[in-house]
Amino acid sequence: MVSCVIPTFKRSVTLTRAIDSVLRQTYKNVEVLVVDDNEKDTPDSLNVRSLVQSYTDPRVKLVTQPKHINGAEARNAGVRSSIGEYIAFLDDDDVWMPEKIEKQIKLLLNNPDCSGSSCLYSHYRNNDVVRSCPPYTGENLHKKIIGREVAVFTSTVLLKKDKLLESGLFNNSLRRHQDLQLLLDFTLHNKIVVLNEYLVKLFVDSNINRANSVNRLIEVKERFFEACKSHIDIYTGKERSCIYAAHYFEIVLAALREKNISVAFKYLGKIGFNLRAYILLHKRMQGRKIKVEINDK
Repeated sequence: MVSCVIPTFKRSVTLTRAIDSVLRQTYKNVEVLVVDDNEKDTPDSLNVRSLVQSYTDPRVKLVTQPKHINGAEARNAGVRSSIGEYIAFLDDDDVWMPEKIEKQIKLLLNNPDCSGSSCLYSHYRNNDVVRSCPPYTGENLHKKIIGREVAVFTSTVLLKKDKLLESGLFNNSLRRHQDLQLLLDFTLHNKIVVLNEYLVKLFVDSNINRANSVNRLIEVKERFFEACKSHIDIYTGKERSCIYAAHYFEIVLAALREKNISVAFKYLGKIGFNLRAYILLHKRMQGRKIKVEINDK
């Protein structure tokens, strides 16, 4: 069985679309764990309960929590409530293509040395594709993730539950970048095989759960660096410089969007004359120009 964990917070309007995309999977041995991440007994929470109860399919289940903490703890609650051999995640505003799980299960069965699988995705705004994930491989995936060379979202992965529990769940002290933290913990000792097919639609219409200012982004990065220091420290000095630079570039771009020139120059100064970091940034920006329309059929 595959257990799909869908945390939901103030987005019940798109929740049905996400749930339905799981129920439409060609691989039928799934359970859908909708984790209510709203404050208890609020209108949003009541909407989620009513929506889940409207499904007659017994595979759809509601997971409630004593109180709202954050998305990391909501996903953890879903994993703890799951009964599947495999764990998959889906955000409440995203969509899987019908063959996602079937193809990932087959790939894992054909790669017994791997404990997880990931696939490609496209970002959508107003139902139009904005950009797509460039193809990548599972080789040195830990380094690629921490250095922002690839973006592996939780909605794209399928992980063996026992290996996930061994490596550890989401750090609920992190308000953002919990996906990076979990994947770094997992890939440190486990292999992920990549299915280079576009099987996930990530919708970017909503601003909920996103860092909405450069100062907030700086805080996110500092907390991430602290929580994942042991992962950064396994690399050489030059490699660490490129890792930090990749994250600093995100701050620079956010500062430029806000026209906060002083912050932009501050973090450019932190990056320094790191040619390798600029080459990786160029490669990353070129990758963001890819646009692939996902066929729903």
